[in-house]
Amino acid sequence: MEMEYSLALALEDYLPVIFSLVGVWFIARTVSQLDRGLGSMVYVGLGLLAVGGVLKATWKLLMAINGTDIPLFSQALFPMIAPGFTLIATAVYSYTRQLQGKPGLRRPWLVPLIVIALFGGGSALIASNGGPWRVPLIMLATLGNTALLLMLAIGAWRRNMRPLAVVFVIVLLTIIGMSQMANNVPQTIPVQWFEQIVQTLAQLAFCLGTWQLTRQMEQEVPARRLALANSRLS
Repeated sequence: MEMEYSLALALEDYLPVIFSLVGVWFIARTVSQLDRGLGSMVYVGLGLLAVGGVLKATWKLLMAINGTDIPLFSQALFPMIAPGFTLIATAVYSYTRQLQGKPGLRRPWLVPLIVIALFGGGSALIASNGGPWRVPLIMLATLGNTALLLMLAIGAWRRNMRPLAVVFVIVLLTIIGMSQMANNVPQTIPVQWFEQIVQTLAQLAFCLGTWQLTRQMEQEVPARRLALANSRLS
């Protein structure tokens, strides 16, 4: 049975996408201040998240307006956000190591590209046999998003921003919970409203959380740059 969407429901679906993208932009801007290469990796991931999220929200909007179903729009989400979160999480991991005075990844693009290729190949293989091709991509997106949120939570905790660390954990649990609900609860209009509002609040918390955390991180960058310059001169 084809799901019907109201215009208000479809328009609201853009809000969590916007909040999520702004939050990742804060991360990209901060990472770039210490390592432009890693910053570029986050920006590429941000672009992939934007394409996937906007296309999925636009598919819902078109369905609400006149029932136009463009399968490419509805199916683009995980092929985009799976590599997106993988790149972002890898960049944040390498950036965090550098900020702590440890060596970053020597070839930061290599590992995520290999992982993306493996999961993408698995998805293609399943699709060629008529199976649920999105499963490997959903797994990769979940792993990347989980890794990112846990690193942000740990980063906040180490900076004595304990309430903020709890917020990131709550955001993670909310995303997991809403994903399970979407898969196991009949998707009526009231249920979708509930899921979208909760997702919107979670992504708003993520956005505000990354803003606060990256402000603190940016204050640590000059000292780290000075330490790197001194180590090169010695």
